[in-house]
Amino acid sequence: MKRSIIAGLIALGLPGPASALECADFWSWVDKGCRRVVDTYRHGGNSVLVSGYEWHVPATWTPEARARENEKAWGAGWARSREQPNGDTENVFLLVFSDSHRHAQYNLGYTWTTYWGAREGLQPGLGYAAAVIKRPDIANGWPVPVVLPLFTLRYQKFELLSTYIPTVGGGVNHGSVLYVFGKIELK
Repeated sequence: MKRSIIAGLIALGLPGPASALECADFWSWVDKGCRRVVDTYRHGGNSVLVSGYEWHVPATWTPEARARENEKAWGAGWARSREQPNGDTENVFLLVFSDSHRHAQYNLGYTWTTYWGAREGLQPGLGYAAAVIKRPDIANGWPVPVVLPLFTLRYQKFELLSTYIPTVGGGVNHGSVLYVFGKIELK
């Protein structure tokens, strides 16, 4: 059952018979966001995502828990990236990496980022990621939606991205993680 849900989510973005559902079939308030995702997928260029590091903020984790947690978030993914004339960039992505407990975390989503400075130089950027994630320790392994901030540094075809995962459910040892990964455009 869980696999068919994930397959259905992935199929929404694929060309051909699997994408018979159109954005206009949704409510009008969903249509605009749907259009952005579909247009980014159809008109974007390919990029590779490389996952790498999770930093568990010391003030919100006990030393014992930090010692047990995995900071090497190795993984990889693929994205379709589309840069707008004003420099803002959108991505539709699939990313899989090793989570804090050394289990696979699956991420399917969309990002939007705006940048400052000349495109030829080093550009800082801010944005957000809206995704559906799946990992065994959240919602009994069912996919759940998340929206997280993005902080980036871009230089030509390379980008270093990070996001902050806030404390979930209160207390210590439940979030407050800085996650860092990279993107390489294949144009």
